[in-house]
Amino acid sequence: METSGTCAPSLIERLDLATGEDCFQAITTCVKDALIEAVRSGEMQLPESVTRPCSEGYGRRLLHRDPAGRYTVVAMIWGEGQGTPIHDHDSMWCVECVYSGEILVTSYELCPSSKGEDVQFDCCGSTRAALGQAGALIPPHDYHVIENTAAETAVTIHVYGGEMAACNVYLPNAEGTGYRLTRKHLTYDD
Repeated sequence: METSGTCAPSLIERLDLATGEDCFQAITTCVKDALIEAVRSGEMQLPESVTRPCSEGYGRRLLHRDPAGRYTVVAMIWGEGQGTPIHDHDSMWCVECVYSGEILVTSYELCPSSKGEDVQFDCCGSTRAALGQAGALIPPHDYHVIENTAAETAVTIHVYGGEMAACNVYLPNAEGTGYRLTRKHLTYDD
């Protein structure tokens, strides 16, 4: 088991069981329940070194990598005003739970008429999430933006259905008429 020691063994046991389910909906429901319980009960305690914001943008810190490759647990740290562009999770399911602070999640659906390099999205709404609140993203319904709109640092725990080493990011095109797909390679911060 590769882990930084910041995930409680009982959480890892529950995640191991959850990822043995037979469909993404069942997996994400079980993972969501496990994360909510670990955060709300105080079972998950992250050291200051993990929750410290990065000055260059949001931080990604690996907490646990399942040796069988079924999932990874990542802490994401959001300083004031930090966020993502529209992105997906590279065909992977994901559960996100707020560990501290508050985030704003805006969901999008890819317009079926999108063709070529430039695409269009329909906004499906936004949700504010605070301590112990969680949501699941299952492809193809995983296009979203995460932002910290508060003055304090926010920390979220993400469990991905594998190792998310890259994702598709959608940036506004030069004409302002849509979004251009860009491939982004992801790393972990110290």
